Amino acid sequence: MGDGYLYLHNPFFRRVRDAALRAGYRFSLNDERSYFGFPLVHLDSILATRVIPYRPSFPALAHLERRRPGFFTLADLQQNRPAPNYLLHESAHAVAFHGLFGRPEDVPAALSLPSSLLKVMLGESFAMTSEYFAACAVRGQPHGWFFSISSYRHRTQKKKAIGELLERHGFDFVGHAVLLAFLCNNFLVDRLSSKDVARLAELADAGQARRFGAGELRRLRDTLNGLMVMSPEFRYDTARLFLTMFGRSRNVRRELSEDALELFARDDRARAATERLIALLAGSSR
Repeated sequence: MGDGYLYLHNPFFRRVRDAALRAGYRFSLNDERSYFGFPLVHLDSILATRVIPYRPSFPALAHLERRRPGFFTLADLQQNRPAPNYLLHESAHAVAFHGLFGRPEDVPAALSLPSSLLKVMLGESFAMTSEYFAACAVRGQPHGWFFSISSYRHRTQKKKAIGELLERHGFDFVGHAVLLAFLCNNFLVDRLSSKDVARLAELADAGQARRFGAGELRRLRDTLNGLMVMSPEFRYDTARLFLTMFGRSRNVRRELSEDALELFARDDRARAATERLIALLAGSSR
């Protein structure tokens, strides 16, 4: 329900969908591996089969309409909504995996490599970045309601501040900055320091970063820290469950103890893939 509307009216939703199709992924009503029983533990199934399942929510609303034609409105469905489809999030994971890992024969083995940790976390960060910008692109009630049953993200913290940054610095810089902030967050960093933000800005665009004064860096820090607000317990437990599936220890703080920005700075391939992913979101690549 609403998938076609989002494709037509939300540019980030559309760009991620198109990129997933180009990467060879398909969408299916068949949930052969019981993804919907526990979506978190089946990302590797999606990546291995290159099939993203979805729920047929439209027939349920057609059934509701038939019971009392013309009676129900979206106001009746604000709290009682159809079971969601997370096609944007899973498609973004698929696109990021394709860009960062290519097409490995054994997906779980690729995810289990010690050297893959940065790329795994970049994939999650790209999915979060895609959903954030898609949420910011929502306009009006139907769009908002359709998005609410199609995304994990229901809030757009710092939307105005991000808009101002986009006006001053463009999508390439801001997209990189948001993705790197989420990357730090996925490495269990709760708040970025002034030093962190200066390093992050340098990685996002060294030329622009050199022109930043103290006030601009402070605004960037405050904006990114506002985006990173989420339950530390949920973030920790989600990371623990996912990482232990692929051979890592339950001591997630030890597993994620390295400096995310330093890891990113040293990995030329990850940086090149990230450039392409941000260009994709900006609509400047094919």
